[in-house]
Amino acid sequence: MRQSDEIFQLIAAMSDREIRFFRKKYTLFISDDEGNYIKLFDDISKQISSGNVYNEKIIKSGNYTGKFLKNLSFHKNYLYSILLKTLSIYHIDSKDIFSVRNLLTQSEILSDKLLYDQSLKLLKRAKKIAFEKDLLNSRNEILSNERNIFKYTYSAEDYSLMFEDIFKEQFENIDIQKNLLDYYLLNEKVGIFLRTFGSGKVRGSEHLKNFEKLFEDPLLLNIENAKSFFSRYIFYNLNLQLHLTNNNFEEAYNNAKEAVKLWENNPEKIAGKPDNYIFSLNNLLNTQNRTNRYDEFKSTELKMRNMPDRFPGTLTEANKVFIFYSLSILNLSIFLKTVNTENLRSAENEIRKDLDKYENKITLYQRIILYYFLSCSNFVQEDFEKCIYWNGKIFNLGKTDLSEDYQCYARIIQLISYFELGYIDSMEYALKSAYHFISKKKKNYKYENTIQKYLKRTFHIKSNNELSEMFIEMKHDLEKLLKDPFEKNAFDAFNIIYWLESKINKTSITETLRSGKT
Repeated sequence: MRQSDEIFQLIAAMSDREIRFFRKKYTLFISDDEGNYIKLFDDISKQISSGNVYNEKIIKSGNYTGKFLKNLSFHKNYLYSILLKTLSIYHIDSKDIFSVRNLLTQSEILSDKLLYDQSLKLLKRAKKIAFEKDLLNSRNEILSNERNIFKYTYSAEDYSLMFEDIFKEQFENIDIQKNLLDYYLLNEKVGIFLRTFGSGKVRGSEHLKNFEKLFEDPLLLNIENAKSFFSRYIFYNLNLQLHLTNNNFEEAYNNAKEAVKLWENNPEKIAGKPDNYIFSLNNLLNTQNRTNRYDEFKSTELKMRNMPDRFPGTLTEANKVFIFYSLSILNLSIFLKTVNTENLRSAENEIRKDLDKYENKITLYQRIILYYFLSCSNFVQEDFEKCIYWNGKIFNLGKTDLSEDYQCYARIIQLISYFELGYIDSMEYALKSAYHFISKKKKNYKYENTIQKYLKRTFHIKSNNELSEMFIEMKHDLEKLLKDPFEKNAFDAFNIIYWLESKINKTSITETLRSGKT
Protein backbone atom coordinates (compact mmCIF):
# COMPACT_ATOMS: atom_id res chain seq x y z
CA MET A 1 0.00 0.00 0.00
CA ARG A 2 1.34 3.46 -0.88
CA GLN A 3 2.23 5.92 1.88
CA SER A 4 -0.36 8.40 0.54
CA ASP A 5 -3.10 5.79 0.79
CA GLU A 6 -2.07 4.95 4.35
CA ILE A 7 -2.28 8.50 5.67
CA PHE A 8 -5.52 9.09 3.73
CA GLN A 9 -7.07 5.97 5.29
CA LEU A 10 -5.83 6.83 8.77
CA ILE A 11 -7.32 10.34 8.74
CA ALA A 12 -10.56 8.97 7.25
CA ALA A 13 -10.78 6.49 10.14
CA MET A 14 -10.31 9.14 12.85
CA SER A 15 -13.35 10.17 14.87
CA ASP A 16 -14.33 13.82 15.41
CA ARG A 17 -13.01 13.64 18.99
CA GLU A 18 -9.69 12.23 17.84
CA ILE A 19 -9.38 15.00 15.24
CA ARG A 20 -10.12 17.69 17.86
CA PHE A 21 -7.53 16.13 20.18
CA PHE A 22 -4.93 16.10 17.40
CA ARG A 23 -5.53 19.77 16.64
CA LYS A 24 -4.93 20.64 20.30
CA LYS A 25 -1.86 18.47 20.79
CA TYR A 26 -0.02 18.32 17.47
CA THR A 27 2.15 21.33 18.30
CA LEU A 28 3.65 19.28 21.13
CA PHE A 29 5.28 17.06 18.54
CA ILE A 30 5.83 19.37 15.57
CA SER A 31 7.76 22.57 15.16
CA ASP A 32 5.35 23.99 12.60
CA ASP A 33 5.48 27.75 12.88
CA GLU A 34 4.17 28.18 9.34
CA GLY A 35 1.32 25.66 9.74
CA ASN A 36 2.30 23.44 6.82
CA TYR A 37 1.48 20.20 8.62
CA ILE A 38 -1.93 21.27 9.84
CA LYS A 39 -2.65 22.56 6.32
CA LEU A 40 -1.64 19.18 4.86
CA PHE A 41 -3.94 17.49 7.38
CA ASP A 42 -6.80 19.85 6.45
CA ASP A 43 -6.27 19.40 2.71
CA ILE A 44 -6.39 15.61 3.03
CA SER A 45 -9.47 15.92 5.27
CA LYS A 46 -11.23 18.01 2.60
CA GLN A 47 -10.66 15.27 0.03
CA ILE A 48 -12.10 12.74 2.47
CA SER A 49 -15.19 14.81 3.26
CA SER A 50 -15.91 15.29 -0.45
CA GLY A 51 -15.84 11.51 -0.95
CA ASN A 52 -12.81 11.50 -3.22
CA VAL A 53 -9.76 9.27 -3.27
CA TYR A 54 -6.39 10.78 -2.46
CA ASN A 55 -5.23 13.20 -5.19
CA GLU A 56 -1.66 14.40 -4.78
CA LYS A 57 -1.98 16.91 -7.63
CA ILE A 58 -4.48 18.88 -5.54
CA ILE A 59 -2.10 18.81 -2.55
CA LYS A 60 0.80 20.02 -4.70
CA SER A 61 -1.30 22.89 -6.04
CA GLY A 62 -1.81 24.14 -2.47
CA ASN A 63 -0.17 27.19 -0.92
CA TYR A 64 2.60 25.71 1.26
CA THR A 65 5.60 27.70 2.42
CA GLY A 66 9.30 27.00 1.98
CA LYS A 67 10.45 23.72 0.44
CA PHE A 68 7.63 21.73 2.02
CA LEU A 69 6.22 20.38 -1.26
CA LYS A 70 9.66 19.37 -2.56
CA ASN A 71 9.97 16.99 0.41
CA LEU A 72 6.29 16.04 0.48
CA SER A 73 6.97 12.32 0.82
CA PHE A 74 9.04 12.89 3.97
CA HIS A 75 6.44 15.26 5.45
CA LYS A 76 3.55 12.86 4.82
CA ASN A 77 5.49 10.12 6.60
CA TYR A 78 6.26 12.46 9.49
CA LEU A 79 2.63 13.57 9.81
CA TYR A 80 1.53 9.93 9.75
CA SER A 81 3.93 9.17 12.62
CA ILE A 82 2.65 12.16 14.62
CA LEU A 83 -0.96 11.10 14.10
CA LEU A 84 -0.15 7.66 15.52
CA LYS A 85 1.59 9.20 18.54
CA THR A 86 -1.36 11.49 19.15
CA LEU A 87 -3.81 8.61 18.89
CA SER A 88 -1.67 6.60 21.32
CA ILE A 89 -1.96 9.38 23.90
CA TYR A 90 -5.68 9.85 23.26
CA HIS A 91 -6.40 6.14 23.76
CA ILE A 92 -3.88 5.55 26.55
CA ASP A 93 -6.61 4.70 29.08
CA SER A 94 -9.38 3.61 26.72
CA LYS A 95 -8.47 -0.08 27.00
CA ASP A 96 -6.98 -2.08 29.84
CA ILE A 97 -4.21 -3.41 27.62
CA PHE A 98 -3.23 0.15 26.64
CA SER A 99 -3.11 1.21 30.29
CA VAL A 100 -0.95 -1.77 31.25
CA ARG A 101 1.45 -1.19 28.35
CA ASN A 102 1.81 2.43 29.39
CA LEU A 103 2.47 1.49 33.02
CA LEU A 104 5.08 -1.05 31.89
CA THR A 105 6.83 1.58 29.76
CA GLN A 106 6.84 4.10 32.62
CA SER A 107 8.04 1.43 35.06
CA GLU A 108 10.97 0.50 32.81
CA ILE A 109 11.95 4.16 32.46
CA LEU A 110 12.00 4.51 36.26
CA SER A 111 13.95 1.26 36.61
CA ASP A 112 16.56 2.48 34.11
CA LYS A 113 16.98 5.54 36.34
CA LEU A 114 17.49 3.22 39.34
CA LEU A 115 14.23 4.42 40.91
CA TYR A 116 13.25 0.86 41.79
CA ASP A 117 10.66 1.62 44.47
CA GLN A 118 8.75 3.88 42.12
CA SER A 119 9.07 1.31 39.33
CA LEU A 120 7.62 -1.41 41.58
CA LYS A 121 4.65 0.79 42.48
CA LEU A 122 3.72 1.09 38.80
CA LEU A 123 4.27 -2.64 38.27
CA LYS A 124 1.92 -3.32 41.17
CA ARG A 125 -0.79 -1.21 39.51
CA ALA A 126 -0.18 -2.90 36.16
CA LYS A 127 -0.27 -6.33 37.82
CA LYS A 128 -3.65 -5.65 39.42
CA ILE A 129 -5.20 -4.77 36.05
CA ALA A 130 -3.49 -7.61 34.18
CA PHE A 131 -4.59 -10.26 36.67
CA GLU A 132 -8.17 -8.95 36.92
CA LYS A 133 -8.57 -8.74 33.14
CA ASP A 134 -6.73 -11.95 32.17
CA LEU A 135 -4.05 -10.10 30.19
CA LEU A 136 -1.79 -13.14 30.10
CA ASN A 137 1.06 -11.75 27.98
CA SER A 138 1.29 -8.67 30.17
CA ARG A 139 1.20 -10.78 33.34
CA ASN A 140 4.30 -12.66 32.23
CA GLU A 141 6.16 -9.46 31.38
CA ILE A 142 5.20 -7.87 34.71
CA LEU A 143 6.43 -10.92 36.66
CA SER A 144 9.73 -10.89 34.74
CA ASN A 145 10.23 -7.18 35.44
CA GLU A 146 9.44 -7.65 39.13
CA ARG A 147 11.88 -10.54 39.38
CA ASN A 148 14.67 -8.51 37.74
CA ILE A 149 14.20 -5.64 40.19
CA PHE A 150 14.09 -7.99 43.20
CA LYS A 151 17.27 -9.70 41.98
CA TYR A 152 19.24 -6.45 42.16
CA THR A 153 17.58 -4.85 45.19
CA TYR A 154 17.09 -7.75 47.60
CA SER A 155 19.80 -9.52 49.55
CA ALA A 156 20.83 -12.96 48.34
CA GLU A 157 19.10 -14.48 51.35
CA ASP A 158 15.80 -12.66 50.77
CA TYR A 159 15.86 -13.28 47.02
CA SER A 160 16.55 -16.99 47.53
CA LEU A 161 13.32 -17.22 49.54
CA MET A 162 11.13 -15.77 46.81
CA PHE A 163 12.57 -16.34 43.33
CA GLU A 164 11.21 -19.89 42.98
CA ASP A 165 7.70 -18.70 43.80
CA ILE A 166 7.95 -16.06 41.07
CA PHE A 167 9.11 -18.66 38.53
CA LYS A 168 6.32 -20.99 39.65
CA GLU A 169 3.80 -18.20 39.04
CA GLN A 170 5.29 -17.57 35.59
CA PHE A 171 5.15 -21.26 34.65
CA GLU A 172 1.50 -21.39 35.77
CA ASN A 173 0.79 -18.33 33.64
CA ILE A 174 2.52 -19.95 30.64
CA ASP A 175 0.41 -23.08 31.18
CA ILE A 176 -2.76 -20.94 31.08
CA GLN A 177 -1.45 -19.17 27.96
CA LYS A 178 -0.84 -22.50 26.20
CA ASN A 179 -4.33 -23.63 27.13
CA LEU A 180 -5.78 -20.45 25.65
CA LEU A 181 -3.69 -20.80 22.48
CA ASP A 182 -4.97 -24.36 22.04
CA TYR A 183 -8.54 -23.04 22.21
CA TYR A 184 -7.72 -20.20 19.81
CA LEU A 185 -6.24 -22.73 17.36
CA LEU A 186 -9.47 -24.75 17.40
CA ASN A 187 -11.48 -21.56 17.07
CA GLU A 188 -9.56 -20.48 13.95
CA LYS A 189 -9.95 -23.90 12.30
CA VAL A 190 -13.70 -23.86 12.86
CA GLY A 191 -13.94 -20.21 11.79
CA ILE A 192 -12.15 -20.81 8.48
CA PHE A 193 -14.43 -23.77 7.76
CA LEU A 194 -17.62 -21.79 8.41
CA ARG A 195 -16.47 -18.71 6.49
CA THR A 196 -15.70 -20.85 3.44
CA PHE A 197 -19.24 -22.22 3.36
CA GLY A 198 -20.73 -18.85 4.21
CA SER A 199 -24.09 -20.20 5.31
CA GLY A 200 -22.43 -22.32 7.97
CA LYS A 201 -24.27 -25.39 6.67
CA VAL A 202 -22.36 -28.56 5.84
CA ARG A 203 -23.30 -29.86 2.38
CA GLY A 204 -21.65 -33.29 2.32
CA SER A 205 -20.78 -36.26 4.52
CA GLU A 206 -17.04 -35.78 4.02
CA HIS A 207 -17.26 -32.13 5.06
CA LEU A 208 -19.35 -33.07 8.10
CA LYS A 209 -16.83 -35.75 9.04
CA ASN A 210 -13.96 -33.24 8.85
CA PHE A 211 -15.97 -30.66 10.77
CA GLU A 212 -17.01 -32.98 13.58
CA LYS A 213 -13.45 -34.31 13.85
CA LEU A 214 -12.40 -30.87 15.07
CA PHE A 215 -14.76 -31.29 18.02
CA GLU A 216 -13.24 -34.59 19.13
CA ASP A 217 -10.55 -32.59 20.88
CA PRO A 218 -10.70 -33.27 24.68
CA LEU A 219 -10.65 -29.52 25.30
CA LEU A 220 -14.23 -29.29 23.99
CA LEU A 221 -15.67 -32.11 26.07
CA ASN A 222 -15.78 -30.36 29.44
CA ILE A 223 -15.78 -26.72 30.52
CA GLU A 224 -13.35 -27.68 33.32
CA ASN A 225 -10.65 -28.06 30.67
CA ALA A 226 -10.77 -24.29 30.05
CA LYS A 227 -8.27 -22.68 32.43
CA SER A 228 -9.05 -19.01 31.89
CA PHE A 229 -11.94 -16.66 31.26
CA PHE A 230 -11.25 -16.44 27.53
CA SER A 231 -10.79 -20.20 27.22
CA ARG A 232 -14.24 -20.66 28.73
CA TYR A 233 -15.66 -18.09 26.35
CA ILE A 234 -14.19 -19.96 23.35
CA PHE A 235 -15.44 -23.30 24.75
CA TYR A 236 -19.04 -22.07 24.71
CA ASN A 237 -18.63 -20.38 21.33
CA LEU A 238 -17.23 -23.47 19.62
CA ASN A 239 -19.88 -25.81 21.02
CA LEU A 240 -22.47 -23.27 19.89
CA GLN A 241 -21.11 -23.47 16.32
CA LEU A 242 -21.17 -27.28 16.36
CA HIS A 243 -24.84 -27.36 17.39
CA LEU A 244 -25.81 -24.61 14.93
CA THR A 245 -24.21 -26.50 12.06
CA ASN A 246 -26.01 -29.70 13.08
CA ASN A 247 -29.34 -27.87 13.48
CA ASN A 248 -29.44 -28.58 17.24
CA PHE A 249 -30.79 -25.10 17.90
CA GLU A 250 -31.80 -25.63 21.54
CA GLU A 251 -28.28 -26.74 22.46
CA ALA A 252 -26.86 -23.87 20.41
CA TYR A 253 -29.11 -21.48 22.35
CA ASN A 254 -27.95 -22.91 25.69
CA ASN A 255 -24.28 -22.39 24.79
CA ALA A 256 -24.94 -18.88 23.48
CA LYS A 257 -26.75 -18.00 26.69
CA GLU A 258 -23.87 -19.35 28.83
CA ALA A 259 -21.36 -17.27 26.86
CA VAL A 260 -23.36 -14.06 27.41
CA LYS A 261 -23.81 -14.92 31.09
CA LEU A 262 -20.04 -15.42 31.40
CA TRP A 263 -19.45 -11.87 30.15
CA GLU A 264 -22.25 -10.27 32.15
CA ASN A 265 -21.05 -11.96 35.35
CA ASN A 266 -17.66 -10.33 34.69
CA PRO A 267 -18.63 -6.81 33.56
CA GLU A 268 -15.14 -5.45 34.24
CA LYS A 269 -13.87 -7.59 31.34
CA ILE A 270 -16.36 -6.17 28.82
CA ALA A 271 -14.77 -2.73 28.90
CA GLY A 272 -11.41 -4.31 28.05
CA LYS A 273 -12.75 -6.57 25.29
CA PRO A 274 -16.19 -5.36 24.09
CA ASP A 275 -15.90 -7.04 20.69
CA ASN A 276 -16.14 -10.56 22.14
CA TYR A 277 -19.15 -9.59 24.24
CA ILE A 278 -20.77 -8.11 21.11
CA PHE A 279 -20.09 -11.37 19.22
CA SER A 280 -21.72 -13.28 22.08
CA LEU A 281 -24.83 -11.09 21.89
CA ASN A 282 -24.91 -11.69 18.13
CA ASN A 283 -24.82 -15.47 18.67
CA LEU A 284 -27.54 -15.28 21.29
CA LEU A 285 -29.76 -13.24 18.96
CA ASN A 286 -29.22 -15.79 16.20
CA THR A 287 -30.25 -18.71 18.42
CA GLN A 288 -33.20 -16.78 19.89
CA ASN A 289 -34.43 -16.30 16.33
CA ARG A 290 -33.83 -19.97 15.52
CA THR A 291 -35.78 -21.11 18.60
CA ASN A 292 -38.61 -18.55 18.15
CA ARG A 293 -37.79 -16.69 21.38
CA TYR A 294 -38.89 -13.36 19.92
CA ASP A 295 -39.46 -11.52 23.23
CA GLU A 296 -35.98 -12.47 24.37
CA PHE A 297 -34.68 -11.40 20.96
CA LYS A 298 -36.04 -7.87 21.47
CA SER A 299 -34.39 -7.63 24.89
CA THR A 300 -31.02 -8.84 23.61
CA GLU A 301 -31.26 -6.60 20.53
CA LEU A 302 -31.72 -3.60 22.83
CA LYS A 303 -28.56 -4.56 24.73
CA MET A 304 -26.54 -4.61 21.53
CA ARG A 305 -28.11 -1.46 20.11
CA ASN A 306 -27.35 0.42 23.34
CA MET A 307 -23.71 -0.67 23.51
CA PRO A 308 -22.35 2.82 22.65
CA ASP A 309 -24.35 4.32 25.55
CA ARG A 310 -23.55 1.46 27.94
CA PHE A 311 -19.81 1.68 27.27
CA PRO A 312 -19.12 5.26 26.14
CA GLY A 313 -15.64 5.86 24.81
CA THR A 314 -14.90 2.11 24.81
CA LEU A 315 -16.31 0.93 21.48
CA THR A 316 -14.01 1.01 18.47
CA GLU A 317 -15.07 1.81 14.92
CA ALA A 318 -14.77 -1.93 14.20
CA ASN A 319 -17.26 -2.61 17.03
CA LYS A 320 -19.75 -0.12 15.59
CA VAL A 321 -19.38 -1.59 12.10
CA PHE A 322 -20.06 -5.11 13.39
CA ILE A 323 -23.12 -3.97 15.38
CA PHE A 324 -24.52 -2.40 12.20
CA TYR A 325 -23.84 -5.57 10.21
CA SER A 326 -25.15 -7.92 12.90
CA LEU A 327 -28.42 -6.12 13.58
CA SER A 328 -29.01 -5.62 9.85
CA ILE A 329 -28.70 -9.34 9.12
CA LEU A 330 -30.61 -10.48 12.21
CA ASN A 331 -33.56 -8.17 11.64
CA LEU A 332 -33.82 -9.08 7.98
CA SER A 333 -33.62 -12.73 8.96
CA ILE A 334 -36.36 -12.54 11.57
CA PHE A 335 -38.70 -10.53 9.31
CA LEU A 336 -38.11 -12.99 6.47
CA LYS A 337 -38.93 -15.84 8.81
CA THR A 338 -42.12 -14.19 10.06
CA VAL A 339 -42.99 -12.92 6.54
CA ASN A 340 -43.40 -9.34 7.75
CA THR A 341 -43.03 -7.33 4.54
CA GLU A 342 -43.75 -4.00 6.23
CA ASN A 343 -40.89 -4.55 8.68
CA LEU A 344 -38.67 -5.80 5.85
CA ARG A 345 -39.15 -2.53 3.98
CA SER A 346 -38.55 -0.55 7.16
CA ALA A 347 -35.41 -2.56 7.97
CA GLU A 348 -34.01 -2.05 4.47
CA ASN A 349 -34.62 1.71 4.69
CA GLU A 350 -32.76 1.82 8.01
CA ILE A 351 -29.86 -0.18 6.56
CA ARG A 352 -29.58 2.10 3.54
CA LYS A 353 -29.36 5.16 5.80
CA ASP A 354 -26.06 3.97 7.27
CA LEU A 355 -24.78 1.82 4.42
CA ASP A 356 -22.60 4.54 2.89
CA LYS A 357 -21.00 5.06 6.30
CA TYR A 358 -20.23 1.40 7.00
CA GLU A 359 -20.33 -0.49 3.68
CA ASN A 360 -16.65 -0.48 2.79
CA LYS A 361 -15.63 -1.13 6.39
CA ILE A 362 -17.53 -4.43 6.60
CA THR A 363 -15.37 -7.47 5.90
CA LEU A 364 -15.72 -8.99 2.44
CA TYR A 365 -17.45 -12.21 3.47
CA GLN A 366 -19.88 -10.27 5.71
CA ARG A 367 -20.64 -7.88 2.86
CA ILE A 368 -21.61 -10.82 0.65
CA ILE A 369 -24.00 -12.05 3.34
CA LEU A 370 -25.54 -8.61 3.88
CA TYR A 371 -26.15 -8.08 0.15
CA TYR A 372 -27.61 -11.58 -0.08
CA PHE A 373 -30.12 -10.98 2.72
CA LEU A 374 -31.15 -7.69 1.12
CA SER A 375 -31.67 -9.59 -2.14
CA CYS A 376 -33.80 -12.21 -0.32
CA SER A 377 -35.85 -9.46 1.32
CA ASN A 378 -36.74 -8.01 -2.07
CA PHE A 379 -37.32 -11.46 -3.54
CA VAL A 380 -40.03 -12.13 -0.95
CA GLN A 381 -41.54 -8.72 -1.77
CA GLU A 382 -41.26 -9.58 -5.50
CA ASP A 383 -39.21 -6.48 -6.22
CA PHE A 384 -36.99 -8.32 -8.68
CA GLU A 385 -35.19 -5.22 -9.98
CA LYS A 386 -33.83 -4.64 -6.48
CA CYS A 387 -32.84 -8.31 -6.26
CA ILE A 388 -30.74 -7.80 -9.38
CA TYR A 389 -29.22 -4.66 -7.84
CA TRP A 390 -28.11 -6.36 -4.59
CA ASN A 391 -26.91 -9.50 -6.35
CA GLY A 392 -24.93 -7.31 -8.73
CA LYS A 393 -23.08 -5.85 -5.75
CA ILE A 394 -22.05 -9.39 -4.78
CA PHE A 395 -20.82 -10.23 -8.27
CA ASN A 396 -18.95 -6.92 -8.55
CA LEU A 397 -16.82 -7.81 -5.51
CA GLY A 398 -14.76 -10.02 -7.80
CA LYS A 399 -13.56 -13.58 -7.44
CA THR A 400 -13.46 -14.86 -3.87
CA ASP A 401 -13.95 -18.24 -2.21
CA LEU A 402 -15.58 -16.62 0.83
CA SER A 403 -19.27 -17.31 1.53
CA GLU A 404 -19.48 -19.56 -1.53
CA ASP A 405 -22.93 -20.89 -0.66
CA TYR A 406 -24.43 -17.39 -0.51
CA GLN A 407 -22.74 -16.46 -3.78
CA CYS A 408 -24.28 -19.54 -5.34
CA TYR A 409 -27.80 -18.81 -4.03
CA ALA A 410 -27.48 -15.21 -5.20
CA ARG A 411 -26.94 -16.49 -8.74
CA ILE A 412 -30.08 -18.62 -8.48
CA ILE A 413 -32.10 -15.61 -7.27
CA GLN A 414 -30.62 -13.63 -10.16
CA LEU A 415 -31.80 -16.25 -12.64
CA ILE A 416 -35.33 -16.26 -11.21
CA SER A 417 -35.42 -12.44 -11.14
CA TYR A 418 -34.54 -12.25 -14.84
CA PHE A 419 -37.15 -14.93 -15.54
CA GLU A 420 -39.85 -12.98 -13.64
CA LEU A 421 -38.98 -9.76 -15.44
CA GLY A 422 -38.86 -11.44 -18.84
CA TYR A 423 -35.23 -10.49 -19.42
CA ILE A 424 -34.46 -13.52 -21.60
CA ASP A 425 -31.08 -12.33 -22.90
CA SER A 426 -29.92 -11.45 -19.39
CA MET A 427 -31.24 -14.76 -18.10
CA GLU A 428 -29.23 -16.67 -20.68
CA TYR A 429 -26.06 -14.86 -19.64
CA ALA A 430 -26.86 -15.38 -15.94
CA LEU A 431 -27.45 -19.08 -16.56
CA LYS A 432 -23.99 -19.45 -18.12
CA SER A 433 -22.46 -17.46 -15.26
CA ALA A 434 -24.21 -19.60 -12.65
CA TYR A 435 -23.21 -22.80 -14.40
CA HIS A 436 -19.59 -21.67 -14.56
CA PHE A 437 -19.57 -20.67 -10.87
CA ILE A 438 -21.24 -23.87 -9.63
CA SER A 439 -19.06 -26.14 -11.79
CA LYS A 440 -15.91 -24.47 -10.41
CA LYS A 441 -16.93 -25.20 -6.82
CA LYS A 442 -15.09 -28.02 -5.06
CA LYS A 443 -18.26 -30.11 -5.21
CA ASN A 444 -21.46 -29.81 -7.18
CA TYR A 445 -24.72 -30.31 -5.33
CA LYS A 446 -28.07 -31.65 -6.52
CA TYR A 447 -30.03 -28.63 -5.27
CA GLU A 448 -28.21 -26.09 -7.41
CA ASN A 449 -27.95 -28.39 -10.43
CA THR A 450 -31.66 -29.27 -10.34
CA ILE A 451 -32.65 -25.60 -10.34
CA GLN A 452 -30.29 -24.82 -13.22
CA LYS A 453 -31.57 -27.78 -15.24
CA TYR A 454 -35.19 -26.66 -15.04
CA LEU A 455 -34.56 -22.97 -15.55
CA LYS A 456 -32.62 -23.85 -18.68
CA ARG A 457 -35.71 -25.69 -19.96
CA THR A 458 -37.75 -22.47 -19.86
CA PHE A 459 -36.01 -21.32 -23.06
CA HIS A 460 -37.83 -24.07 -24.96
CA ILE A 461 -41.27 -23.83 -23.34
CA LYS A 462 -43.99 -22.49 -25.65
CA SER A 463 -47.15 -22.33 -23.51
CA ASN A 464 -48.34 -21.53 -20.00
CA ASN A 465 -49.53 -25.11 -19.56
CA GLU A 466 -46.06 -26.44 -20.36
CA LEU A 467 -44.61 -23.94 -17.89
CA SER A 468 -47.01 -25.00 -15.13
CA GLU A 469 -46.18 -28.65 -15.75
CA MET A 470 -42.49 -27.85 -15.55
CA PHE A 471 -42.96 -26.04 -12.21
CA ILE A 472 -44.84 -29.04 -10.79
CA GLU A 473 -42.13 -31.42 -11.98
CA MET A 474 -39.40 -29.17 -10.64
CA LYS A 475 -41.11 -28.92 -7.24
CA HIS A 476 -41.48 -32.70 -7.10
CA ASP A 477 -37.77 -33.27 -7.80
CA LEU A 478 -36.68 -30.65 -5.25
CA GLU A 479 -38.98 -32.04 -2.55
CA LYS A 480 -37.21 -35.39 -2.92
CA LEU A 481 -33.98 -33.61 -1.98
CA LEU A 482 -35.51 -32.62 1.36
CA LYS A 483 -34.99 -36.24 2.41
CA ASP A 484 -31.23 -35.82 1.97
CA PRO A 485 -29.91 -34.22 5.20
CA PHE A 486 -27.10 -32.45 3.35
CA GLU A 487 -29.11 -31.20 0.40
CA LYS A 488 -31.82 -30.12 2.87
CA ASN A 489 -29.37 -27.60 4.33
CA ALA A 490 -29.52 -25.60 1.10
CA PHE A 491 -33.22 -24.92 1.68
CA ASP A 492 -32.37 -23.23 4.97
CA ALA A 493 -30.56 -20.41 3.17
CA PHE A 494 -32.81 -20.24 0.11
CA ASN A 495 -36.02 -22.27 -0.18
CA ILE A 496 -37.08 -22.08 -3.83
CA ILE A 497 -40.12 -24.29 -3.21
CA TYR A 498 -42.22 -21.37 -1.95
CA TRP A 499 -41.58 -19.59 -5.24
CA LEU A 500 -42.65 -22.68 -7.18
CA GLU A 501 -45.81 -22.95 -5.05
CA SER A 502 -46.63 -19.35 -5.87
CA LYS A 503 -46.22 -20.00 -9.61
CA ILE A 504 -48.29 -23.21 -9.52
CA ASN A 505 -51.11 -21.68 -7.43
CA LYS A 506 -50.85 -18.25 -9.08
CA THR A 507 -50.45 -16.46 -5.74
CA SER A 508 -47.85 -14.02 -4.45
CA ILE A 509 -44.74 -15.30 -2.70
CA THR A 510 -45.79 -13.69 0.59
CA GLU A 511 -49.26 -15.26 0.38
CA THR A 512 -47.66 -18.64 -0.22
CA LEU A 513 -45.31 -18.24 2.74
CA ARG A 514 -48.08 -17.09 5.05
CA SER A 515 -50.34 -19.96 4.04
CA GLY A 516 -47.72 -22.39 5.32
CA LYS A 517 -47.78 -24.55 2.22
CA THR A 518 -44.01 -24.95 1.99
